[in-house]
Amino acid sequence: MKPLRVGVIGVGRLGSFHAQKYAGMAGCRLIAVVDIDEKRLRRVAKSLKAEYTTDFRKILDEVDAVSVATPTTTHFDIVKTCLEVGVHTLVEKPITTTPAQAKGLIRIAERTGVKLQVGHVERFNSAIMKAETLIKRPLFIEVHRLGYFSKRGTDVDVVLDLMIHDLDLVMHYVQSPIIHVSAAGVPVLTEQGDIANVRLEFENGCVANLTASRVSRKKMRKFRLFQKNGYLSIDLLNHEVTWVKKVTKKLLGYPIILPRKLKVPPGDALETEISSFVRAVVKDQPVKVTGEDGLKALELATKIKEEVARRFRTTSLSM
Repeated sequence: MKPLRVGVIGVGRLGSFHAQKYAGMAGCRLIAVVDIDEKRLRRVAKSLKAEYTTDFRKILDEVDAVSVATPTTTHFDIVKTCLEVGVHTLVEKPITTTPAQAKGLIRIAERTGVKLQVGHVERFNSAIMKAETLIKRPLFIEVHRLGYFSKRGTDVDVVLDLMIHDLDLVMHYVQSPIIHVSAAGVPVLTEQGDIANVRLEFENGCVANLTASRVSRKKMRKFRLFQKNGYLSIDLLNHEVTWVKKVTKKLLGYPIILPRKLKVPPGDALETEISSFVRAVVKDQPVKVTGEDGLKALELATKIKEEVARRFRTTSLSM
């Protein structure tokens, strides 16, 4: 079987990791890398023995599939061009800057029959993959995603930069319509919002509280999920899962709760994500994170951004 010919468009920090994974993956051949920064482009291309160009259109006749890891504002035009010529595409999150753009890409992928996968990489986190077999019917979810300030990702606000990972996970596991959104956030170091807190209420009664910050002095990615008779504490950063479960025995009339730390196998989420995309292309299988999944996360993130902006304006006027 011929190797899958791949290219990577955008080889900044994350895109260079995509290129490295493809270059080392069995069944793949990294054909070319693309970036507008020629110095960085030549360095990455040389290290991986790949062709390079500053114009992504020049590689589309040479590849079967691409990863797009450029700034979010460029996603629509680049991915649209790739899909229209029949190139399978893995686009980093968020899928686009607007839901209308995302819907357009989904329609093109359906028309041309190519794969469109969105890079919500936490779906492939080894801790999440270990815990998901125990997730039944969430009643309450609490999420904290805190990070240091970095210029990377500041073309969008913290909701699209960081929180969107957790919005995707929450909707994936709750599987119920959202009936109410309450959100607040503020800009701290940029003109965009740098910290946000959100409360989501679902039709089935589940409630989710999410906090995302890119101005923290410590890193944290905690996902706590409560359901009948127990809860899961998932550390996405350190790949740890604790399953706290109610047992049938009682002590002095009260139920006994026993914590159990689950053994999480080592894993590389990005490598698993890319391997999943390659397998979907080669075997003509559905991708794990679809364009529709990316659209749902983006629609919710957009609604949250609007609520954050509305509340911030109201607060500012009252001061």
